Amino acid sequence: MTTIKIIIPVYLFGVISLTMLHTASSIECPQFCTCNVTTGEAKCQNTLYSGIPAFPNYITSLTYTGMNLPEVKKKTFNLIKDLDLQVLILRHNRIQNITDNALSELIHLRHLDLSGNGQMNFTQLDACLMDIKSPNITILKLNSFGWDNEPISIYETISKYKITELSMSRNNFKLLNMSALGQYVPNLKYLNVAYNNIQEIIPGLLNKLMIWRIHHNYVDVDYTLFNSTGTCNFPSLKVLNLTSNFVNHFENRFSCLDELEVLVLDRNPVKQILEDTFADLPSLQVLHLNHLGDRLYNIEAFPFRSKSLKELSFARNHFSFFKSARYLYFNSTEIFSGIPKLEAIDLSDNYFNLTDGVLHEMISHLTNLKRITIKSCKFETIPTDIFSKMKRLEVLNLTKNHIGQWNGAEVFGSISSLKTLRLDFNYINVFNDTSFPESFMANLKSIDLAGNPFFCSCKNLWFRKWIHSWRLKRPNIFKGYPANYLCINPPELHNTELKDYFPSDHECYPEKMNAALQSFIVLSLIGIFSVILVSLIYKGRWHIRYWIYLQRVKQKGYISLNSGDSSLYSGFVVYSDEDRHWVFSKFLKIVEEENDQTLCIHHRDFEVGKLIVDNIADCIAQSRKIILVLSRTMMTSDWCLFETRLAQRKFLNDDNGSLIIIMLENIQKKDMPHALRDLVDLTTYITWAEEPELQERFWKNVLRCIKNE
Repeated sequence: MTTIKIIIPVYLFGVISLTMLHTASSIECPQFCTCNVTTGEAKCQNTLYSGIPAFPNYITSLTYTGMNLPEVKKKTFNLIKDLDLQVLILRHNRIQNITDNALSELIHLRHLDLSGNGQMNFTQLDACLMDIKSPNITILKLNSFGWDNEPISIYETISKYKITELSMSRNNFKLLNMSALGQYVPNLKYLNVAYNNIQEIIPGLLNKLMIWRIHHNYVDVDYTLFNSTGTCNFPSLKVLNLTSNFVNHFENRFSCLDELEVLVLDRNPVKQILEDTFADLPSLQVLHLNHLGDRLYNIEAFPFRSKSLKELSFARNHFSFFKSARYLYFNSTEIFSGIPKLEAIDLSDNYFNLTDGVLHEMISHLTNLKRITIKSCKFETIPTDIFSKMKRLEVLNLTKNHIGQWNGAEVFGSISSLKTLRLDFNYINVFNDTSFPESFMANLKSIDLAGNPFFCSCKNLWFRKWIHSWRLKRPNIFKGYPANYLCINPPELHNTELKDYFPSDHECYPEKMNAALQSFIVLSLIGIFSVILVSLIYKGRWHIRYWIYLQRVKQKGYISLNSGDSSLYSGFVVYSDEDRHWVFSKFLKIVEEENDQTLCIHHRDFEVGKLIVDNIADCIAQSRKIILVLSRTMMTSDWCLFETRLAQRKFLNDDNGSLIIIMLENIQKKDMPHALRDLVDLTTYITWAEEPELQERFWKNVLRCIKNE
């Protein structure tokens, strides 16, 4: 809000400083007050004003507290009577007397707060409330008046208005007449009578009451409070706060409250919580049972059974959940059973022994949980095999325990739903790479590790790097960092911020660095040697395969490639898959179909289930001729080159011209592999031609060679 400070004289108040706001109003916000042009709120506190000054015309809400206004009259509000003032808060202004017409000209008033003016004359207050002319007033706050008796006459006075919210907290009356309230203030939706001395409540019907704050009194709820005549007294009640009263029994006390959503029963001297205590509350979503004291000794099975309950707080009860007591004072397997919609649970400040499995029995089946709070239970580690099953868990609060270490894989498993983790103020000295699995960090937005006694040593080097890397990704993920991440050891670094301790790898692990360098050199040499060896093997792979084959022949006595006249085939055809069409459509048609020769074709004649290399060797051995169909694709085929290698051996061993080379394409010798080039140099080859007149000569030459004519 843009402001300009000026000094001007003001009638009645002397010289004061005004804040000129960005508004069309000719009146500015008074000194010592703040005005908000957006919300229309003005607040003045602890000033020396003896009256109420003028305010800009956009003000609809005025809070005037801590002033000295012993006399409040009609003229007290002369300077603001023309405002559209809807909210007037006059708390703790030492008002002693108030005239009956003091508020009569504030005709737009909707919310009136006169709290903290305990010296005010009760009769005058009653008369003033009677004379309010605003038909819109719905909220009345009369807290901290010190009344010893309930103000029944005021109920009658305000019956002319449609009061929906009434606060009378921090008084001293002992009796609360709900019947009178129901008679005179039937539209009441919110009632606050907290911090009184109420010991007795006269039942009454309040059909519209939705929120009732009666905490910090001396009330013991009996059967008639909520259902005194067979009709529910508060059928619309949604929130009931009975904290710090004298409620000794919970069971069957809240029947008929079908709309109740929030029930707070903290600090009541209850001894037992019986089975199905809250089962008759069909809308209950939030239940708080904290600070119940040492009187609580027994919790029956299914005590919190509810089809609707979403949040349960059973904290600071110092209840002993030990294995030795589980069948006497509680049932570990059924204490939290029957709550299918439970999403949040708080078990802080109770007693557990993590080695006896009781906590696991109590909550491991609550797989619908989103928020778990177990603070100040003296855990020395994070319990295993509990949270890893809760795939919806978003918040885990384990602050103020004695946790020092844990196994991240066993604790968190593959859970990736966690968004907030609190491990602050535990006994954690060192973190390592097993503390948190990778999946655990997937959706984590906040992790609080503040207040732990960190060791600023090389043991936490990984932790420092981990913090640094995650802060680069999510700058605000570590709560309280760096101010509350302090070193406790070594002594010379005590209270040093962890961020200021960041040693290098060389400083922490010099031997590892030297060993790493040596390993790098050795591995580099091995790598270079391996690359050279693999290259040589690849280059001579077919020579190696051929040699291996010869060794197998010697060991197993395979048939020699030079097998005499026992030939099964006229020729073994070596060709690439890309030339298959030519072989089948032309070569086989002429040689086999028209000239009654039998050729061996690997696509057709190889024996199924037999090694390819054995098929090749056996077929070549059973063939009178080897026919190489030479093309560019044939020269790039590994199997064709292997077959060529065997053909070369047969050619060198035989003296009967066993090799026929057909040049299917025009290929330069310089483009041929060395072994193939040697064969071409030693053998007259036959060239395929597309011209019909040349093809006739081609086929004559091929057939003559095959038939040895």
